[in-house]
Amino acid sequence: MSNFVMLDYIHETQEAALGILEKRAEICGEFAHDFAAGKYGRVLLTASGTSYNSCVTAKYYMEKMLRVPCETITSYAFAHYDKTFYPDTDLVIAVTQEGESTNTIDALTKANSLGIDNFVVTEYLNNTCTQTAKKKVTIDCGREFVGPKTKGYTCTVLTLFLMALEAAKARGYVDEAAYGDNVARLGSVLRNIDPVIEKTKTWFEAVREEFVKCEKCYVLGYGANVGTAMEGALKSMETVRYPYFWFETEEFLHGPLASVKPDVYTVLIAPRTYGYERANALFKIMHDQNPHVYSIGVQDGVESDHVLDGGFVDDEDFSVFEYAIPLQLLAYLTYTARGIDLQVRNYPRTREALPTKAKPLQR
Repeated sequence: MSNFVMLDYIHETQEAALGILEKRAEICGEFAHDFAAGKYGRVLLTASGTSYNSCVTAKYYMEKMLRVPCETITSYAFAHYDKTFYPDTDLVIAVTQEGESTNTIDALTKANSLGIDNFVVTEYLNNTCTQTAKKKVTIDCGREFVGPKTKGYTCTVLTLFLMALEAAKARGYVDEAAYGDNVARLGSVLRNIDPVIEKTKTWFEAVREEFVKCEKCYVLGYGANVGTAMEGALKSMETVRYPYFWFETEEFLHGPLASVKPDVYTVLIAPRTYGYERANALFKIMHDQNPHVYSIGVQDGVESDHVLDGGFVDDEDFSVFEYAIPLQLLAYLTYTARGIDLQVRNYPRTREALPTKAKPLQR
């Protein structure tokens, strides 16, 4: 198992996610009970890296279900900078897949010192964060023995979504019909992950030689898919090891667009949900003027190898589970095409000088 690579875990994602959906009541029951019984006025989502991107992706659905503000804060900022807390009505959800992030441990320690109720969302392990947090929700997707997380990202986002859905049901915010509708729609999207994987692999062959040459790229998205853009950019920076920047699509128009020269690539995340008409207009204009503009999602009026028609469901709430997959594959397929060895670190001494894990990865 230690010889697994990113692609193996991407292929495990659909089965793992459907398993979590099936066991949602068991996994999220304690959280749902506590939220329904509490008087929480705000949820603080705190994490680092991929886990933080998961929080950004989940934020809007969680707010919709829980009917309270859900704020995202990096673990370091929570522990050392943020000063405005309301211990009687705040609820902290710390997210860390392996459970050994030093910054997230510090954030939980601070939450405890302030008397703020808290949960950690983490793997099924007795890790440092589970020993620090008051309560735990398990990311029940199995282990992931590679640095760039893929399956874990998707399953973390799903777990956060389901925590909110189960709590909304327990609180009476959604009735049985609405609850069943959400579960059915989620299932439909999750069962589409494997087909999306195969369509993305085929699409990549048409653009492979172009992405092998990519050294600067923008990844753009709207709404919850801003989190998808953040995670997609991070995956390529971790693997391809060139600058991949993310922007909310509208913010991209306020300055960054001017920096798109002929050698700069742009990838738009374009589900047929909120923002699609503007994403479609932007793609058409840029595609006419730049040789390196790509779309994850169909573009009306455009026939091009640069457009991935992934057969997406395009659910307004749940598109994030489909659109992360092509970006994960883009990172994996590009770095392997370039022959990059992820075991060779660019800055190997930073690990000892600036530790980010309390303990090494447990096997």
